[in-house]
Amino acid sequence: MKKNFKNLSVETLTSHSGKNPSENHGIPAPPLYRTSTILSPKMDNYRNRQGKYTYGRNGTPTSDSLINAISNLYNAEGCVLAPSGMAAISIGLMSVLKAKDHILIPDSVYGSARRFVKEEFPRLNIEFEFYNSRDLDHLETLIKHNTKAVYIESPGTYTFEIVDIKRVVKICKKNNLKSLIDNTWSTAIYLNPFDFGVDIVIEAITKYISGHSDIMMGVVLGNKENLHSLQRWSKNTGNYVSPDDIYMSLRGLRTLPLRLKKSSQNSLEIAKFLETKNIIKKVFHPALEQHPDHNLWKRDFKGASGLFAIEFHDNILKEAIDIIADNCQIFGIGSSWGGYSSLLSTMNISENRNLKSSYVPTGNYLRIYTGNEDAQDLISDLKIGFEKL
Repeated sequence: MKKNFKNLSVETLTSHSGKNPSENHGIPAPPLYRTSTILSPKMDNYRNRQGKYTYGRNGTPTSDSLINAISNLYNAEGCVLAPSGMAAISIGLMSVLKAKDHILIPDSVYGSARRFVKEEFPRLNIEFEFYNSRDLDHLETLIKHNTKAVYIESPGTYTFEIVDIKRVVKICKKNNLKSLIDNTWSTAIYLNPFDFGVDIVIEAITKYISGHSDIMMGVVLGNKENLHSLQRWSKNTGNYVSPDDIYMSLRGLRTLPLRLKKSSQNSLEIAKFLETKNIIKKVFHPALEQHPDHNLWKRDFKGASGLFAIEFHDNILKEAIDIIADNCQIFGIGSSWGGYSSLLSTMNISENRNLKSSYVPTGNYLRIYTGNEDAQDLISDLKIGFEKL
């Protein structure tokens, strides 16, 4: 099976990657190693660090199982695990940047990544600038002599702008810059950024891979020198992930294609339903033909996830949004996404934008995640909320 892995579809790989029954008494599930100390047979072995495993923080067969599985999904040389998606983002960024470097960040970036950049980079003497992900001509004008990388998030957090990844990579290659992308929304099932030439790929395992809203973890993937830099930074900063969380994430991975497909189908069906509501100004879902980046999404992505958003007309007050959300029985109110159950959340987008050219909803905003429930039940649940208005 191993020698043919590159010829298998990514969906099949989710079922078979990371298993090694021949070394585990025929048991498909990997053993769960909880340890700090790893003993050496002789002092000379210990002195010269002989042996595949030397200390629990540096890796065990448990962590290797998930690392190998996710690396296979992306056809990557390797990856490092992180204790959260945000930790994975910081590992990716710090692996390519040093003092006096400059990086370009999309203005539609994830809020916690924005906070990290704005609060920590000045302390580290790292320069940054935000760019409009729909204006790549302007992006090129922002490149300076000390620019080292361009960060990508597609679709953008909150308002779901699709980035022309091919063009960004072309710009990076032309100017000898590193490219990094947060690929959590689509996972390897719907988009493999390495196929476009991206250098570093980040994904929050917290979301779709684990799939059950009960752990936090991230992963950063790379090839050649990029992988070495990721491994160096991760090791030197002491990043460590619980073996129990690794085991649960690997178990969640096995059903990723099925859960993602159902979540995607639900989101599109509900987005189309919401398009019919006259109190809604915009539905931010790239799979809808009315989305301004629909053709770009259609060119690059194999599917859409269950996360999207809506903007209400300016005369709809936030109290009305509360009525809709508070009267839903199936949709929960809470952060995160990628799990089996549907969620609603709201936020002030203007707090997460720096550029006047970026789209900021003037009407009240509601982010929607559709899980694995029946689509008609979810629509009926939303109808109850709308009727309460």
